[in-house]
Amino acid sequence: MKKIIITLGILFAAVAISTAQEKGIIAEVLRNSVELKVDSMQEIIGFEDKVALKLKELELKYLFDVQKAETCFLCNTSKRIKKLQSAREERLQEILPRDQYVKYYSIENDLINIDTPIWSID
Repeated sequence: MKKIIITLGILFAAVAISTAQEKGIIAEVLRNSVELKVDSMQEIIGFEDKVALKLKELELKYLFDVQKAETCFLCNTSKRIKKLQSAREERLQEILPRDQYVKYYSIENDLINIDTPIWSID
């Protein structure tokens, strides 16, 4: 009986540790992704560092909330994600001036191609 309890305890601890490590890895990947996205948007659009920090916080919170919604067992995932998207869009509009928001939205949704110049000088 004692061996079974000890074995179950060790097994439970191993599962808990592996889950925590996986969440840590996912969080790090999400942080890096947000950093790259916002930094590249800042270069293209040219918003201030304070705005960039707010955007990083917003984007990271949004990604964590989406991840949480996707792993929720009894939740209506698509409905929850749509609510998160609309809340994110509202918050983006509060943070960015209208022209910068339009550029941010357009680049993010591939409505404009930033790699191809609009005109060329020959």
